[in-house]
Amino acid sequence: MYFLINVRAELQTTVGKLDIVTSLGTRDLTQAQKDRWPLVADWTARFDVLRGKRQWTPAEIEEKARREFTETLKMLDEHQMDDEDLGTYLDLEVDKIEAGGLSDLDYALTIAHIWATNGRKAALRGQPFTPPPTFGRNAIDPVSLQPVTVRKREAGPPFSETASRYIDEVQRDPTAKLTEQTRGQYEAVYRLFDQWAGKPGMGEIDRERASEFLDTIATLDPHWGRSPQTKQRSFAEIMERYGNHETGLGNRTINRYATALSLIWQWAKRRGMIKGENPWEEQYRRIGEKRKTQKLPFTVDELQRLLTDPPEATPTEQTNPNTLRWLCLIAAYSGMRLNEICDRKVEDIKLENGVWYFDITNAKSEAGDRRVPIHSRLIAAGLLAFKDHHGGEWLFPVLKPGGPDGKRSWYISKRFTDFRRGQGVVRLDPKTEKDRVDFHSFRRSAIQVLERARLPQTEVAQVVGHDREGITFAIYNPEGLQIHALREVVEAIRYPGIDSPASEAA
Repeated sequence: MYFLINVRAELQTTVGKLDIVTSLGTRDLTQAQKDRWPLVADWTARFDVLRGKRQWTPAEIEEKARREFTETLKMLDEHQMDDEDLGTYLDLEVDKIEAGGLSDLDYALTIAHIWATNGRKAALRGQPFTPPPTFGRNAIDPVSLQPVTVRKREAGPPFSETASRYIDEVQRDPTAKLTEQTRGQYEAVYRLFDQWAGKPGMGEIDRERASEFLDTIATLDPHWGRSPQTKQRSFAEIMERYGNHETGLGNRTINRYATALSLIWQWAKRRGMIKGENPWEEQYRRIGEKRKTQKLPFTVDELQRLLTDPPEATPTEQTNPNTLRWLCLIAAYSGMRLNEICDRKVEDIKLENGVWYFDITNAKSEAGDRRVPIHSRLIAAGLLAFKDHHGGEWLFPVLKPGGPDGKRSWYISKRFTDFRRGQGVVRLDPKTEKDRVDFHSFRRSAIQVLERARLPQTEVAQVVGHDREGITFAIYNPEGLQIHALREVVEAIRYPGIDSPASEAA
């Protein structure tokens, strides 16, 4: 059987329907007549809201009050209020009721505070406590003369369990898994939400609740999650320590949080675990155009300062300063990325048809896996002797993994920044006040000189690890250039005023 109520003419445009029709989920006439009254009350109240006769429907007020009841219990527990404190808090709330003048919503919220306080007192005495069926002053709807009914949402699977399953599935495939840094960011947001919402079921979160969470965390310090102790802190402790920040989280960050949470609902819905809308969709905050800091290649003068001290080929011990000098020189004369250089093992330096090259096989993309011939400048500097000198597994054994993803470039990249600034190699963008050069500028410099040497882009791409555009070469010649041709590309990396006559002759 179905429930039907007509929409008055003046509201039909707003509602978008002439009639409201809802299944009652029963064929029993007696049960259907009983079930229709809460729907009559609910829709009559909704129409009154649209006419401006009331701000909230009784059902909406009850839902807000029940949520306030739960949040107040959490607050009282987190602050560990004793019986005396609870008595003082209770007196303040009772005074509000006795003073009168409260709106229907404020009245219900105050009653929720009172019941929560009494519930907390009962818990301290070890006694069970049953919350009331309603909190509003209108336990009987004045239109239907029936009790106000709040339709409870189906709790569904626990959010924390669903989030854990989602992360496990994403991480199962090595080619598709999140980086450890991204995974850590997602899990931090999931913990934050789960604590804030009181360990909810997936079905308990609606659009209003989702928006409320994003509004609450918007006041957090942008660096709230950097402390290792954050995982052990409750939501209340995090807000006490990092909340009410002067600027708070930017809208871009809030949008990332909403996206991370939305992914859980999308995943659960695809598997039939939940139904209904995704409460995180269209929750995005407006962001303005972000001025970007364009990064640049190094100038010849800057390269001279950074490459002024040659690395040692046979050092008495492996050190970070000597390693850094090698990294800079290799980057300048290969265009390789920092982590690609740091990840090289001794066995990755190979010989083919008389050409020594770096064999890169662990890149993120197919184009990144490539052979990069070793520039004559590097051979003249003693790189081949260096690789055989210490007899270890890694080409640069002093490098230690660090950061969320355990990158061997983590610590040395910070050393390079200090070294670069110490050499006076700093170029600040006047608009953003951010530096326009970094270690990646070695790669930009190499690509710049190759372009100025008028080399074809498809050839340069094979050396620096970019996709070759178009299908002609990429599809019909997937193996690309042979090693001697690749060496010609690499040898075109020359910096006027830096390369010595000896190295150019080589």
